[in-house]
Amino acid sequence: MSEANRRKTEQGLTYVELVAAMAILSLIGLLFFQAVDISLASWRQGSGKAELLNNAQRAMERMVSKVRKTTWVLLPQKDSDPGDFNAYDPNYPNRYYPRNILAMSANIDNDGDGLADEDPSNDITGDGFGGIMGIDDDNDDPIDIDEKGKDDDDEAGGSNEDPIDGIDNDGDGMTDEDPADNFYKYFNCGNNSNNDDADETSREDPLDPLIYYLDGSTLMERLDVQGVTQRNSPLAENVSEYQVVRRRVDGNTLIDIHLKLDDGRNTVALDTTVFAFQRVTP
Repeated sequence: MSEANRRKTEQGLTYVELVAAMAILSLIGLLFFQAVDISLASWRQGSGKAELLNNAQRAMERMVSKVRKTTWVLLPQKDSDPGDFNAYDPNYPNRYYPRNILAMSANIDNDGDGLADEDPSNDITGDGFGGIMGIDDDNDDPIDIDEKGKDDDDEAGGSNEDPIDGIDNDGDGMTDEDPADNFYKYFNCGNNSNNDDADETSREDPLDPLIYYLDGSTLMERLDVQGVTQRNSPLAENVSEYQVVRRRVDGNTLIDIHLKLDDGRNTVALDTTVFAFQRVTP
């Protein structure tokens, strides 16, 4: 190497070359951090959606498991049409369908005899209110106002006008929604008309309501036992849609549940149909 070339090598990078190298390194760093930021955003979105889906599935599984175990579905009320129907058909009298509430018996053995819900009184939920305490049972807006209170299970204002016989006795489009004492009247309960299980006491086992309803965008689970709310807690937040439809198909009660959660960035929706056991299926 000549003396001139050696001196040039020892001089290092020129100012222009240094600026160019720094610019290239900055560009590489910018691209790297952009890639990392995109990856983190994608991870956060995926994680957020997974959490939202998990919350929706947990809420849905909770409701489905309770429907399967209940002895009686209280809301939505049972329509008098014994056949299949389309709840979204505009020609269908859908005053009650679909609803944004699901209520059922919590299957509690109040009298400790090993059976649940076998001997309710005229006020089948035992809360002293028409229908379910604090709930618009018949979907007409007033709550616990237009009813007489005890002995009225559907807020319609009458008492004990619709026994469990599969017939719309009071002509309101619902069946079996307001029975009197001797709830399971075809059971052999002896001479006591207030006793459905033929033991020595009467009216000792009401249908304690377990209720799933919306409070704003929060799906709530409420449990009432003998007219006192024992639990009222959130089940799922960010609920944008909640819909329950009750159907009768071949004598069976089917409950369709639609649940949609939206946190502003992610959306998940679940739909399911569950068979609801009932002690009485006329």
